[in-house]
Amino acid sequence: MRSAQSQLIDQTKVVLLIDDSQRNFDKIHPVLAQHTQYSVESCHSHVEAFSRLQAGDVDLILFSCSCSPLPCPSIIADLHRSYPSIPIIALSEHIDDEQGQQLLDGYAADYLSTDTLNAEILLRSLRYALNTSKQHHEIQVLRDSDMLTMVSNRQSFYLQLKNKLAQQNANKRQLVLITVDLDEFRKFNSHYGFSTGDRVVLEMGSRIQSTIRADEIVARLGSDEFAMLLDLPPEADLKRTTKDYLNKLLTCLDQPYCHGNIETRIHCSIGVTFAPEHSSEIDKLTRFATHARMNAKQVHGCSYAYYRPGMEENADNRTELGADMTRALHLNQFELYYQPRIDLGSGEITGAEALIRWNHPVHGLVMPSDFIPLSERNGMIVSIGYWVLYQAGKHLKALREEGLSINRLGINLSFRQFKDDRLVETIKRIIKQEEIDTSVLEFELTESAIFSDEEHVRSCLTSLAEEGITFSLDDFGTGYSSFSLLHKLPISALKIDRSFVSQVNESSEAAEIVRSIISLTQNMSIKVIAEGVETRQQLEFLIKHDCDEIQGFFFSPPVPFADFKRMLSKPGKKASGE
Repeated sequence: MRSAQSQLIDQTKVVLLIDDSQRNFDKIHPVLAQHTQYSVESCHSHVEAFSRLQAGDVDLILFSCSCSPLPCPSIIADLHRSYPSIPIIALSEHIDDEQGQQLLDGYAADYLSTDTLNAEILLRSLRYALNTSKQHHEIQVLRDSDMLTMVSNRQSFYLQLKNKLAQQNANKRQLVLITVDLDEFRKFNSHYGFSTGDRVVLEMGSRIQSTIRADEIVARLGSDEFAMLLDLPPEADLKRTTKDYLNKLLTCLDQPYCHGNIETRIHCSIGVTFAPEHSSEIDKLTRFATHARMNAKQVHGCSYAYYRPGMEENADNRTELGADMTRALHLNQFELYYQPRIDLGSGEITGAEALIRWNHPVHGLVMPSDFIPLSERNGMIVSIGYWVLYQAGKHLKALREEGLSINRLGINLSFRQFKDDRLVETIKRIIKQEEIDTSVLEFELTESAIFSDEEHVRSCLTSLAEEGITFSLDDFGTGYSSFSLLHKLPISALKIDRSFVSQVNESSEAAEIVRSIISLTQNMSIKVIAEGVETRQQLEFLIKHDCDEIQGFFFSPPVPFADFKRMLSKPGKKASGE
C-alpha cells in the first residue's frame, strides 16, 4: 500500500506565480501555505517562467499583468499555446468587466483584482480554474480518443503528425510512421462476431501500447488498423532503432488471441516509412506506409515491409491485375504448365507438378509469383484452385485416352483455400465430375498452411485421404520444420526446398540438412523429392544420398500440356538432363 505521504505529494498542486512584485507573493503565499494541496513557486518574468515550465510539474499559473510591458492577453495567449493544459489566472490591481472579458477571451481561466483579493476569493478561483481545466481535459480526451481502445483517434493522430512534421526543419528530428492491421479480420468478424472482434482489437491496442514509450504516439485509424509514430533525435541510428522496435512489435503481436476457450493466431501486416527520408508531406507519408503494409501482406504470417520508391506503381499494377483476375477465369486466360518429376532409380518421368500461368492480353505471360499472393489476399485463390483441379482432371483424362499415364500429379493447396468451408465437398465433386483417379492426385501443402489452423487442416486431409488422395509437404525446411507433422498428418512425401538444394555443393550446412532430411524420412517410409535441381553436381549429390525423385530445370522447366504429353510419348519416358 502506498504511504499517506506519497499520496499527498501526488495530490499537491504546484502553483507558479509570475510577478515582478514581492507584494503579491507575500499576500498569496501565506494563504496557500495553510493548505497542503498547494505548493507555490515564483518567477519574476514570463521569460523566466517559460524556462521553469519546460521542467514540467506545474498545475496552475498566476500571472500578474503588471510584470510585462506587453499586453496581458497576448502573453497569456502565448503561455496557453505552449502549455494548453495548464490553466492561467490573471492578476491585476484594477480589472473592470470589459477588461476581464478580454482576458477570458485571451485564454485566461479566470481573473482576480489584487486590490480586493482575500483567501476565500483566491481559493475559490483556484478550485474553479483547476476543475474547469480538468473538465476541458476530459472532454478533449474523449474528442481525441478512440472510444474502444482509448488511444488517439484518426483525426487527433493526423493533427499530431502534422505538428511533428512542421517542427522538423527546426529540430531535425527523425520520424518513423508505422501502420499495422490484422490479416483477414473481416472474415474473423463474420465467423466469431463483432463483439469478439472488438475484444481482439482491444487486446491488440493494449499490446501495441506496451511496446512504446509514454511520449510516443499510438492511434487507431480504423477497424483493425493502428498507427505508431516514433520520434527520434537527429543522432539516432534510424534503421537499427526501427528494426529493433519492429522485432519487439512482431513478437508482441504474433501471439494467440484468446476468446472464450478458443485460442486464435491472427497474422498482422506492418508498413514503415520515414520522414524526412521518404517525405515530409502527411498525405504522402500515410500513403507510403499503406503501400508498404500491402506489400508486407504478400508474405504469409506476421511480417513488415519498408516503403521503397516504386511501390505505388506496383500497387497500381496489383490493383489492375486484381480487377483482371476474375475476367481471366471466364475468358480462359489461365493455363496449366507441368514440370516433370524424375525417379532417380529408373531415370523415368513418374509424375509432375501442375503450375498455373496467366496469358494476360496486355502483360503477356504472367508468372504465379506476380498474381498468386494477390489472389490469396483477395480470395480469388479459392476459385483459381478449383479451376486448376478441374483443368488437371481434363488433362489426366486426355492422357488416358492416348494410352499415357503418370503415377503422381502434384497440385498446390494454398493456406487460403482451407478457409473455404466447402473445400472437401467441392474437391470431391470435381473428382467425380472429371472421373479423376484419386490415386494419382497428390496435394502439395506448405507448413505455414498447416499451421494456419492445424486442427481444421487435419480434418480436411483425413476426409480427402479416405478418397485415396495423397499429400506432400512442400518447401520443407523453410517454415516450422517440424518432423512431428509427418506423424500427425497423412503425408506420404516431402519436397526439399530449392534454397537447400542449390547450396549442397557450396555449403556444408545445406548439404548436412539435405542428408538428414533424406535419412530421417527414409526411416519413416516417406518419399523425398528435391526441388530446383539445376546442375549435374546437385544431381550427383542427390543420387549419392539416395533421394527418391527430383524436379528442376536440369531436366525440364515447366512446360505447356502439349509439350508434357510429347515427353510422356517418348519410348520409356526417359528424361534427359543433357
